[in-house]
Amino acid sequence: MAAENRLLHLGAPADAPWAELPPETRVVDAVPSDGTDADVATAVAGDADAVVVRLDVGDRDDGSNRYNGIDRPDCLRAVRERFPETTVLAYTADDDADAAIDAGRHGIEYVSGRRLTADGETLANRVRAASGRRGTGRSANDEFLERFLRITSDRSMDVEAKVDRLLEVGRERLDLTIGFTSRVDEDRYELLQQVGADELLQSFIEAGAISPDGTVPLETTYCRRTIEDGGTTAFTDPERDGWADDPAYELFGLETYIGGRVVVEGETLGTLCFADEDTRERRFTDAERLFVELLAEWLGQEFERQQARDRREAATERLENTLERIDDAFFALDADWEFTYVNGKAATLLDRDPDALVGTHVWSEFPDALGRRYESAYRGAMETQEPVSFEDHYGPLDLWTKVRAYPSEDGLSVFFTDITDRKRREERLRQLLGTAERLQRAEDAEGIATRLVDAAREVLGYRINGIELYDEATETLEIVSWSDEAAERLGEWTPRPVGEDTSSEALDTGEHVVVDDVRERDDGRDYGDIRSVIAVPLGRHGVFSVGSPEPGAFDDADLSVVQLLATNATAAFDRVDRQRQLRTYESALENVDDMVCVLDADGAVTYATTPFAAWLGIPKDALVGRAISAVLDASGGADGRATSPSRTDGTILDAIASLARDEEADSTVVDVTVEPADTGGTAGPDGGSGGVRRDDRTRRGELRLSSLHDGSGGVVASLVDTTDLHRTRTELSRERDRFNRLFERLPDPVIEVVHEADDTVIQSINPAFESQFGYEAATVRGQSIGELDLRYDTLDPAEPATSEASIDRRVREEGHVTDEIRRRTVAGPREFLFRGFTYDAPDQTYAFGIYTDITERKHRERYLSVVNRILRHNLRNELNVVFGFASEIANRTDDDRIADYADRIEATAKRLSDLGDGAREIKRVVEEGLSEQPRPLSVRPVAETVAERRAEQHPDARIEVSIPDGVTVRADDRLDRVLDHLVENAVVHADTDAPRVSIDATADPDRGSVTVRVADDGPGIPEAIREVVSGDAAITQLRHNSGIGLWIVAWVVEAYGGTVGFEPGIDGEGTTVRLRLPAAGPPAAESSPSGESPSDEPAPGESDLE
Repeated sequence: MAAENRLLHLGAPADAPWAELPPETRVVDAVPSDGTDADVATAVAGDADAVVVRLDVGDRDDGSNRYNGIDRPDCLRAVRERFPETTVLAYTADDDADAAIDAGRHGIEYVSGRRLTADGETLANRVRAASGRRGTGRSANDEFLERFLRITSDRSMDVEAKVDRLLEVGRERLDLTIGFTSRVDEDRYELLQQVGADELLQSFIEAGAISPDGTVPLETTYCRRTIEDGGTTAFTDPERDGWADDPAYELFGLETYIGGRVVVEGETLGTLCFADEDTRERRFTDAERLFVELLAEWLGQEFERQQARDRREAATERLENTLERIDDAFFALDADWEFTYVNGKAATLLDRDPDALVGTHVWSEFPDALGRRYESAYRGAMETQEPVSFEDHYGPLDLWTKVRAYPSEDGLSVFFTDITDRKRREERLRQLLGTAERLQRAEDAEGIATRLVDAAREVLGYRINGIELYDEATETLEIVSWSDEAAERLGEWTPRPVGEDTSSEALDTGEHVVVDDVRERDDGRDYGDIRSVIAVPLGRHGVFSVGSPEPGAFDDADLSVVQLLATNATAAFDRVDRQRQLRTYESALENVDDMVCVLDADGAVTYATTPFAAWLGIPKDALVGRAISAVLDASGGADGRATSPSRTDGTILDAIASLARDEEADSTVVDVTVEPADTGGTAGPDGGSGGVRRDDRTRRGELRLSSLHDGSGGVVASLVDTTDLHRTRTELSRERDRFNRLFERLPDPVIEVVHEADDTVIQSINPAFESQFGYEAATVRGQSIGELDLRYDTLDPAEPATSEASIDRRVREEGHVTDEIRRRTVAGPREFLFRGFTYDAPDQTYAFGIYTDITERKHRERYLSVVNRILRHNLRNELNVVFGFASEIANRTDDDRIADYADRIEATAKRLSDLGDGAREIKRVVEEGLSEQPRPLSVRPVAETVAERRAEQHPDARIEVSIPDGVTVRADDRLDRVLDHLVENAVVHADTDAPRVSIDATADPDRGSVTVRVADDGPGIPEAIREVVSGDAAITQLRHNSGIGLWIVAWVVEAYGGTVGFEPGIDGEGTTVRLRLPAAGPPAAESSPSGESPSDEPAPGESDLE
């Protein structure tokens, strides 16, 4: 380039050795954004001999094809339009196939920084070489890239044809004779497609270099190196390029080779290669290498797309096969309500061609579904995107369906099944149930027969049917009811003896008889023009027959329906017979004084004697027909416990069912109750209730049920009044249960023994005893107390041990023993407070022993004793030494700082000493609380005494008491100490020389409490201490109160049953300590300042605060 400023670089140059540019290069950042050359024109004062464009600057992190905010193709097009005759070189730092394609489309040469580095070149070298070639016309890449784009975008060709065409283009582009693609499977290499190598391949096959299956070992191929290198592998001179000793060269002898990997979904599928048997005079250029990479990358992407298509097609085929094999009918609708798929089962049920339905509108094809559940459910599912399930009937096809529809954004998947047969069965069953109900309401045999014949004709369509009843006295069958059609066809029939006809056979055998053609029977009966017959026995009552003029007219379904009708009719006939028998029994029982009733299998009263009805408090006429469970409750639990194998726990219906199941059981007993109620009734002539009981007591009885043994399932029930007996049993049972619950739930181990004449025998132990001492109740029951070894043998021979036998002797002698003993437990030796006592029963003398574990309490007592000793003596003695040394240090030093340290030491020791005094005071507070009982105490005298005492000690403090007379609490002498601590804290911790303290109290009669407030204007009690003292926060190393006074206040108030709280102090400053205490009536006499009261008893009407 002779002139200056003739080379233009667009974009920021790369900072790398290969990115070196000629010194006359001018760099500009502007990129045309609207297809014009305005920005570039202003940047360049004249035409350029060459333009270099960097393509990997800008928005590349998001994967987009942009350059400084502009689409890269638009940028390259703008550059080419501005410089149509100028050499343009585009580059990226790394290989970029998309950039190469974009550049080729606009006649722009492309190179990558990686390729420049590999070839030992720079951008300056490439610019000069490109400028030299510019005068020859179009770039060498242009024509082949155009052909590549035409081939790959041609949708009329399949992949194999495109590969053949591209291999031809590659041979021309590279000036080589052979092009091929391959597949690599582990260590085997297979040639897929080739162009120009037919004769060469044949010679290899004949020489045995290629196996019969068309594969060769991968290690003997050129492509091995291509796969290992991971990029484009090429050579034009085997000797020069290091391939002379390679197994592939030795086997195949190709002199020129270039190949690239075909990568599919991240895995190497094979290679795309070009080769020649002759040596190539020149090395492969970057553009040629990039061209091969472009072909290999396209082939990998094409294979990926092909595999994706294959997977989609396979998945679609599997889905369609699945939908065709499922039992349910299925169709799919898109968002426009058009069919997208219909399986064979759905097409059959809908009576349509599945292919013809696809693409049609569901509401147009099935307009009768509009306005029905089908439409509302489908539309609702699409709107809510929630699945629906429903049943509906489609009239045009007389089709009942059960539908499940599952929506998605793209449409609706509908599964449905044909439930027409089920719906018809349900309808027939409903009709049969209605017939059964009508049969059961009939009052006599003739009524049952008439209703059965009508139902068989009108409801079930058996137009020829009739009923013949059997007369045991005459041993004849007589028609009592038949349909009009049967009468017309059979004429008049008179009662006849049981013979050999169908009815007689069914009655005699007790089995149904089905005859397809009665003309083939020679039984002596004239059936008229009837050909088919079903005859079903009605027990021993008679026969129900159905006929048809058509031979073979009845199938199994008809037989099932007729048998079901016959079964219900038989039950109705049985019921009528039972009622007739019961009326007979009723006549016999009219003059009996016993309480007796008769119940059917459902527990309904069919008969009751007058005494039975009177005991229930219900008129006899009102009782009959009612369920016995409505007037009698079966007792359960302890009250209904069985006293013999014949007693039943549960309802009366359970007892009736139990008797029906157990044929060997004759009777059972149920405990029953009648709750107190004024059931009313008609007054008798004497002003009474006409035999109806009026009672305010719960009445108890034993109801003995005995089977009737007539097959009806009914029972006879006799009642015995057990009210008084039950009351006695209940009281004893209640006492026993209370004792058993106490015994079982008592947390302390308990043992019960029997004092016999010469021994003490263990009666029982509770669960706590079992877990504590390791014995089982079943094991020790009945053993002598001497065999129970709980003694702990002390290691000190001088310390005596007490056994259970020795304790038992004391209990026998003294009747009541309390002692502290040590016993061996499953957890080791423990200390117990033993309490034993005896009690007398009518037959024996019994005793209880209760073991209360006091091990922890004893340990705490010992611990507190030691701690108290340390605080009272050891700590005080040591602190006296600290006081002495601190005083000596202060007296001997002239250093103010050391003297200050000494004062601090003495102050700290004083606080520790005060803690010891506080601990002793706590001990006194606790002991006084144990020895004294709260009594009515007037608050004002106590508060005034405290105020006077502290005012003498702190003359500058203003302590005010504002408590009305008569404000009285339940407390003791410790109330003085509580108020004293609060006033002392307020004065001592004040931040002024004249602190203010007020004490007031108010009574709350509604709550039965008194609120005492001690307020100050000091710095206030810290929030953390208030939370700990009031119980709102737990005591931790970081949250605690080092002072004793507030703890004493809290403990004493809590012991009174009161609470401690905090409020703002005087004028919003400081703290108010609020004590809520139980209120009491006024004391019998005004308390003295010391808190003494003449009486410790509460005044009349007082109560403790809960």
